[in-house]
Amino acid sequence: MRIETITLGDLEQFRKLINSNPNDLIKLFKAKKKDNTYVIPLLKAPWVISIDLGYQYSLESNEGRLSLEGVNFRILNRQARAVAGFLASNGFIYGSYLGGRSRFKCIRVNVKVPMGLAIPLSNVEFESTQAYVSTYEDKVIVPKCELVNSTGLTTSRLIVAALNSQAIGNVVVEFSTLKVLYL
Repeated sequence: MRIETITLGDLEQFRKLINSNPNDLIKLFKAKKKDNTYVIPLLKAPWVISIDLGYQYSLESNEGRLSLEGVNFRILNRQARAVAGFLASNGFIYGSYLGGRSRFKCIRVNVKVPMGLAIPLSNVEFESTQAYVSTYEDKVIVPKCELVNSTGLTTSRLIVAALNSQAIGNVVVEFSTLKVLYL
């Protein structure tokens, strides 16, 4: 069994971003021009990992809530905070909160430029979203959440996004054969 390893935070992409001109922003980062600003989509941000699941899944079914096995997260810095979840058809992320010691069933967090990370570009903005997450316990799963209804939503992507600068380079995603289940 072959294990893939990806570290959160692509330093080469950060370098390209900081040194980019408007054409690079559009070509490399799929930025959309809005007035004098370039807006970079969430999936192209250097602090986001996106894994295509190869199929469109419902977040909820008669069999339960969508979950994913075969993925493991190593947190190398105690202050690192990230989310791992399914990017749903409504643009929100549903999944698990990585880092920290507290246990909870569901919270809503904003996914945007990681806290503590300074991007020295005045004409660039990054798309943000919200994540509905529960404490990570061995699998990424759509949380039981009274904050929002996930019925009828679909996904084809697993997203891992840094919430703070300590997560960059300190959250390692390891996966082999991904197994999608309903629990």
